[in-house]
Amino acid sequence: MHIRHLLPRSLCCLVAIGALVVPATPAAVAVDGAGCVDLSVPVALVAGTAPTARVSGTWCRPAGWGAGGPGDVDVLLAGATYTRSYWNWPTDPARYSWLSRTVGAGRAVLAIDRIGSGASTHPPGAALDLTVDAATVHQVLGRLRATEPVGRVTLVGHSLGSGVALVEAATYHDVDRLVLTGMLHSVGSGLASTLASFAPAPVTSLLGALVGTTTSSPAGPDPGYLTTLPGTRMAAFYAASADPAVVAYDEAHRDVVAATELAGYPTLLLPPALNLSRLVDVPVLAVAGQQDALLCGGTLDCTDPVAVRANELPFYPAAPSLDVLTVPLTGHDVTLHPSSGATFSAVDAWICAH
Repeated sequence: MHIRHLLPRSLCCLVAIGALVVPATPAAVAVDGAGCVDLSVPVALVAGTAPTARVSGTWCRPAGWGAGGPGDVDVLLAGATYTRSYWNWPTDPARYSWLSRTVGAGRAVLAIDRIGSGASTHPPGAALDLTVDAATVHQVLGRLRATEPVGRVTLVGHSLGSGVALVEAATYHDVDRLVLTGMLHSVGSGLASTLASFAPAPVTSLLGALVGTTTSSPAGPDPGYLTTLPGTRMAAFYAASADPAVVAYDEAHRDVVAATELAGYPTLLLPPALNLSRLVDVPVLAVAGQQDALLCGGTLDCTDPVAVRANELPFYPAAPSLDVLTVPLTGHDVTLHPSSGATFSAVDAWICAH
């Protein structure tokens, strides 16, 4: 479907949750009408072992939340070289904050830094892959459910974060809805050039210092972490409609990703019979910008939502429903374009309808 309201806007998912997930300090972000805290959740990188790492996040809930019992929560996973700030963009949070919009829709929201990104622990890069990422998200969800009377959980990913969300849902079956933005089972016309723009973070940090940009994540000298070369993010992640101030901030604050995480992404493009997506058994919404160079213009025309859905449908045989949202005048970073508000409205309506 093209971007549109699926339901009238209302607080159809109004919920209530009690105490905080874990002891936390006041959050650095401000979200209208919400009580937000930063939190840090201990996680194990190897199954069956004691926690040796921590996943950081921002937890927000509407004013008055907690008065009516269990309720819905959206858990947000950003993509490669992004942190949770992707969902509450600092240059203009009034326009680009999915945290504020989720709270305004009556749901709680937890935006996390994937392991190896942002304020979360940075293990050796070689220790990370999509399976480890998904396992740490599963542990965070377990802590959330153990400490809060949580009702339904919507796992919302972007790009590599969508890949992690898919692996988590297919492996652990502990979420109720899956929203995958910036991820389709297709190869875009700009995918190869985007992948070629990644280099070891120590190298790109040195190059960035020469042009006044830096990475925002403490990966240190570990060459197992990558980031994008200076000046490449506009072509990779945006359409012409993007605000230059958004792109400039993105360039100056790009994060890192483990090379082994990127190396695992092709497994998400395997044929349907071999793809983990075949095990997803909850409703799925796939969201793509029509000018997404990583997904579109190669094997798939994203301006045709019927073709996009036909492409995706074989990958989700166990899902009770699959819907597709294609967003005009929008590139890979769907939350960082002027269309962000309308995109959220359509996603919100889908969540409330499922």
